[in-house]
Amino acid sequence: MIFDTHTHIYEDQFANDYQDVIKRAVDNNVKLIMLPSDSISEAKKALALANQYPFIYCAIGIHPSETEGLDLETTLLEEEKLLLSSPKVKALGEIGLDYHFENSEEVKNRQKIFFIKQIELANKLHFPIIIHSRDAAADTLAIIKEHKPLYGFVFHCFSYSYEVMKEVIALGGYIGLDGPVTYKNAVTPKKVAVNVPLNRLLLETDAPYLAPVPHRGERNEPSFIVNVASMISQLRNMTFDELCLVTYQNGKDFFHV
Repeated sequence: MIFDTHTHIYEDQFANDYQDVIKRAVDNNVKLIMLPSDSISEAKKALALANQYPFIYCAIGIHPSETEGLDLETTLLEEEKLLLSSPKVKALGEIGLDYHFENSEEVKNRQKIFFIKQIELANKLHFPIIIHSRDAAADTLAIIKEHKPLYGFVFHCFSYSYEVMKEVIALGGYIGLDGPVTYKNAVTPKKVAVNVPLNRLLLETDAPYLAPVPHRGERNEPSFIVNVASMISQLRNMTFDELCLVTYQNGKDFFHV
């Protein structure tokens, strides 16, 4: 049994074949799927898809790169309404900081404000959070320490060092690993995969992005998670089934499904 804890199969890239994509996932023993969202409009798509399948759940959140031009108060009210709209909603995310294309302090500060306010909303409503953090480790950790997520957090698509991973674990967080751990020269993701405490590891695809080897360059999809699981199980000297079972339970525990 496998839990793809982060995938975006409600996006336009899957509009013509999402049912086939879901069937392939099921055929590859993907028993649970989590759909995080990036914006209010995407959140509505994720929720609509989650409502179609008993084994699909969703998270509602505003991605840091989607905050430009948004009114904070209005957005938070819309977000809260969606978070409370269905039992299929299990988390708030993905939220966080993304400095990859940003040098503007104004933009960074806006991202920080949205991140903090969404953590506060998650705490108010008793939701775990899914964190997107790229090229922003120090600020992300500083915010988590000052505004602690009370109901759990995961660093989705973890891309930082072993040392940062240890800080995340010390703060009570989970680590989400996906396609890059299969890449030939991915030394750091492999080191994280070997050393992350097994009870703090989640598997994900981030489809349609970051397809694993041997599908690198293709549109990613949940069925490809078997390649992620296979690589991590080899790195940890575990059987494939053992790794899948533990991470499946980790996902259920984290999202309360």
